[in-house]
Amino acid sequence: MKVLIEIPVVHYDLFVAECDITSREYTILKNSIVTCDPEADPDRCFVEILCEEQEAFRLLFAATQDYPEVTHAITAAIDRARKSRS
Repeated sequence: MKVLIEIPVVHYDLFVAECDITSREYTILKNSIVTCDPEADPDRCFVEILCEEQEAFRLLFAATQDYPEVTHAITAAIDRARKSRS
């Protein structure tokens, strides 16, 4: 199952900085895109990370240990993906 995680850019940057560059979590995070709502404040950009459920749980575990500020966004994305599947 695919999971789409959306994290504000500022939190994404800080989360990536906490990851070891040789880790799978770092690779998952770096395989993402930045999106901005053209009608919103330009400072309100998000990073979208499309990954498998197992990868989302890896990110959740890493966030819990290294950068808890993004755990809510990851958990919410997993929940959305599971609800859309049923």
